[in-house]
Amino acid sequence: MEKTNSAMQFSQSVPLLAECDVLVIGGGPAGVCAAIAAARQGIRVMLIEKSGFCGGMATAAYVGPILGLYHWASGKRIMGGIGLELLEAMEKAGGAILKTEGMLVPFDPEIMKLVCDQMLVEAGVIIRYHTSAVAVVQSEQRLTHVVVSTGTGLSYIKAQVYIDCSGDGFVAAQMGVPFVMGNGIDGQTMPMTTVFRLGNVETSEIVDSENPKVGYVATEIRNLLNNALQKGEIPLFGGPWIMRGSTLRDHQAFVNMVRQWGDSTNSQSITQCEIQGRQDMFSLMEYLNNNEPALAKAFIIDSGGVIGVRDSRHFTCKRRLSLKDCINHVQHPDSIGLGGHILDIHEGKGSSDQQRETLPYYEIPLRALLPTVVPNLILAGRTLDADYEVFASARVMGTCMVMGQGAGTAAAWAVLNNDDVENINLTWLADILDSDGVPRRAVMERSK
Repeated sequence: MEKTNSAMQFSQSVPLLAECDVLVIGGGPAGVCAAIAAARQGIRVMLIEKSGFCGGMATAAYVGPILGLYHWASGKRIMGGIGLELLEAMEKAGGAILKTEGMLVPFDPEIMKLVCDQMLVEAGVIIRYHTSAVAVVQSEQRLTHVVVSTGTGLSYIKAQVYIDCSGDGFVAAQMGVPFVMGNGIDGQTMPMTTVFRLGNVETSEIVDSENPKVGYVATEIRNLLNNALQKGEIPLFGGPWIMRGSTLRDHQAFVNMVRQWGDSTNSQSITQCEIQGRQDMFSLMEYLNNNEPALAKAFIIDSGGVIGVRDSRHFTCKRRLSLKDCINHVQHPDSIGLGGHILDIHEGKGSSDQQRETLPYYEIPLRALLPTVVPNLILAGRTLDADYEVFASARVMGTCMVMGQGAGTAAAWAVLNNDDVENINLTWLADILDSDGVPRRAVMERSK
């Protein structure tokens, strides 16, 4: 049993690993786009990532498909810039399909890893895989160094501006940026999912769906599983989403079904979720092999190397993106891009408790990524400051790419002008993002 009520003093001299202008912590969709955006402004950028590859939840947990490229209700493309460039490069390499009738982007995780590497190297980003942030050093409220763990032990990295794209906001939390967990009411977070991929699937037989054009939710299989759940024959499940998500191959399917509730920032909690998640994956698969003809001969190819996390810490920033802002198409002077996925809250216990509502596409202000404290730190990804309903839309990978590019561009301005990000020249920011083809304005007809 872990002991949490004791402490020890630890002191060690650690060597300098590197100095750079901007340090990006985390190589998920937000981190990759942040690093590329900053480096393209001609400054020294380093990206650190605890895994041996980039892509975050898409490649480490097999979470798919990629959402946020299109507005869910209208089908309008609302993402451009580096995120679109990355997806188009993946498609050219045979690793993504950008135009589907359901506006979902299925992809190949291995090609995503490759394309991320290529685009980062081409931009001049210094990549450090197998490098984890473990502590911070600060002077007054400024972040001065990040202590990291590598294969040779502890060392530190010094930068002028830091971008926390770690998913759980580790650096921001270490710096004392105020945050709430989950929904901010009782700390409840959305469930985590052990995503797995199947082979030998009779995909043509999975036709009864909420979205038959893409096979989004297999309602016939959901009914089958609900009956089994009522009889106590299977563990709790979600969806099920059995479709092309993180696989593109014939007779293969990505499966989002397993549900585990816990705290992804607590190693003991997430360990228990991962152990139970694998057990539930096999239990559910055994039942489907025996009871669903389309999956009678299917087998598990693999599962994500980590469990898929939907949310954890949400930080207090200079501007909270509200649901009212989104519904009323509020225009922000510091808009860095658009979100427009559905309001998608996975809650409760099982497949029936999910809140899904369409939203207008909405502007994301840079201030929603700037902590109220720590002037040389930017957040990007699912840690943004937003009403929980808006977070449930903005947390998807495409929208995280948008936030990453905005964060990286803003960080570059701070370095080039030797100033804090909060003082950014908004005309300069708009010109850079506009020239890169980033849609930033919500121009839909206002709701009555």
